[in-house]
Amino acid sequence: MLYILIIGCSTSSDDFPRKSIQLYVVFSPGGGTDTQARIISKYANRYFDEELVIVNKSGGGGQVGWNEFSKVKPDGYILTAYNLPHIITQPLVGSTSFSIDTFEPIVNWGGDPTVFAVSSESDIKTLNDLITKAKQNPASITIGHSGKYVGQHLAVLQLEKAAGIELEDVSFQGSAEAYSALLGNHIDVVAGNLSGITRLDTDVRRLGIATEDRHLLAPDIPTVAELGYPDVIMSTDRGIAARKGTPKEVIETLEEGFLKLINDEEFIKEMEQAGAGTLLMNREETLKEIEKRKKEYERLL
Repeated sequence: MLYILIIGCSTSSDDFPRKSIQLYVVFSPGGGTDTQARIISKYANRYFDEELVIVNKSGGGGQVGWNEFSKVKPDGYILTAYNLPHIITQPLVGSTSFSIDTFEPIVNWGGDPTVFAVSSESDIKTLNDLITKAKQNPASITIGHSGKYVGQHLAVLQLEKAAGIELEDVSFQGSAEAYSALLGNHIDVVAGNLSGITRLDTDVRRLGIATEDRHLLAPDIPTVAELGYPDVIMSTDRGIAARKGTPKEVIETLEEGFLKLINDEEFIKEMEQAGAGTLLMNREETLKEIEKRKKEYERLL
């Protein structure tokens, strides 16, 4: 009789992670999501004893990377940075390989409101200048953003509706390209995230921010609401998700580690220095927020 003794061959996920973890960033290097994800990656080894490797897969306002993510093995070794409202709105309006159910949210780390800005050399000095000019010459003003139906694009749509204007919409592969186009005078206005606009410093003039109240990190930027358009409220919220089907034990390990990371005082300070506001939510809070947003955006679209 043959007896086979198997030792140490368990497929248990109790010892996760045993190797480095990849984090898909579905926008180009230099944008808000990429910059903040790289700050997260600096701290990952502290809480996972493994590297978190950033992998950029840009295109289509995030659709290229998230389409690929929908096909990865659900073992926790390939994660993605997600953006709200993008992962909700894009499947609603277009043909994507992913849906909101593709993602298993782990934590939310940031909230990044939309800011409308022009080059510092522009003859547009205020948001009202922009609106007046747009009313005089419909579709003559070009406004760039990081992709169709991302948060900044929705903010543009909100502004057009609220002010009764028509702008010439220009989509880019990511916010870095949109900012370069603005500084190169290829577009007139950009709808960007606060963190990205902050990094442009004196190269741009900030016309308005799409928040209810003035932002703590940028109290000098008037809100679009206070300028007369209270319905223009939009933020790009960012977090980390695993692929649907990832083992429960792996999800719990990831949540525990990332919660410690995003609550690290050094991490929070570095994010603030990058002009990135934090919106820290655990898995349960993130799931509730996504469900609420899903209903809101379905009504909007």
